[in-house]
Amino acid sequence: MTTPKTDHPLRLALLCTLGALALSVLFFAPRLWLMRDYLPGTFQWDRAHTFLLQCEAPFRRDIEPAMLWRLLPPLVCHVLGLRGWAAFAIPWLGAVAATFYVARLHVQRLADPRFVFGGTLLFASTSAVLVPVGWLGLNDGWIWLGLLAAAFARSRWTWFIACLLCPFVDERFIIGLPLALAVRHTDSQDRFSWQAFMPLLGLLPYVAVRLMFSFDPAISGPTKSFLATSVHQAVLLVPWAPLAWWMGLRAAWLPAVSAAWQRPWLLGGGAAATLVVCMMLASDMSRSAAILTPLVVLGGFTFAARRPDLAPRVALATGIANLLIPAAHVTLTKFDPINNLAIELFRLLRSS
Repeated sequence: MTTPKTDHPLRLALLCTLGALALSVLFFAPRLWLMRDYLPGTFQWDRAHTFLLQCEAPFRRDIEPAMLWRLLPPLVCHVLGLRGWAAFAIPWLGAVAATFYVARLHVQRLADPRFVFGGTLLFASTSAVLVPVGWLGLNDGWIWLGLLAAAFARSRWTWFIACLLCPFVDERFIIGLPLALAVRHTDSQDRFSWQAFMPLLGLLPYVAVRLMFSFDPAISGPTKSFLATSVHQAVLLVPWAPLAWWMGLRAAWLPAVSAAWQRPWLLGGGAAATLVVCMMLASDMSRSAAILTPLVVLGGFTFAARRPDLAPRVALATGIANLLIPAAHVTLTKFDPINNLAIELFRLLRSS
């Protein structure tokens, strides 16, 4: 049987991106009734308040320690004059850009519309997209885009730029980078060499800035206190970790485990270590599960290389399954189910 081809790969990627995001919002809608007005203490606004303060003054220090170094998105908003709801366009644009990049990667590997749409839908229905769409002010999409570039970009300049910029979006980029590079090594079959890792020099500005301010008590004190608290509370998270990690990816665990099975020590061990580090530093474990996105994409690509005749149907079925499996945000010991758009619109109208 011949595989369907496309003469318009960019159009296919764009259509799959729009379709996948639309279905993602339809099945896993944001809490519109909570996002309508400012409500401190909710998942939807916990980071948004600080993000908006940073948009007004990107280098202010009187904010929560977790956000002190996440300077690039609020700096962009500040320069562009984006304030209030307009500033939230930057995090949402990151989710769209990451989803489109996933679609483009799938087109490059197997230009079958079912394969491209299935893989894109799978990504769009994980916490990689559900969190930045549903929680205001979170720039996760840019982080996952950077990790995917580090894992799959053909140009080293592309992932050099990712190394240069993404640490100033969220430290999760640095946590996930070793696994992304292991995925790159597995996917490209390149030998490890110093030349191959030259793009990592892009991390030096971030390292230099952190070292420069490491002796400033106004920054180092709150940061150390935050890290100590995070590590201490990690003990409380252990019983919740399996549920949280499941909710982050759900059906996407299938290609992730399939990819890790190729090289259990490098990929499987790397994925486990990455999740444990995330758990020790952040309580939003279902959100952090998306750090395995490069491994998820690799699983789909390796299966497509082995079985190009079967891969389109499997990718489409996996993407649809992820829509049908219930999802939830799990933060610390809080379990917050994600409803479909009809329910959220009803709740919005009822609260008006």
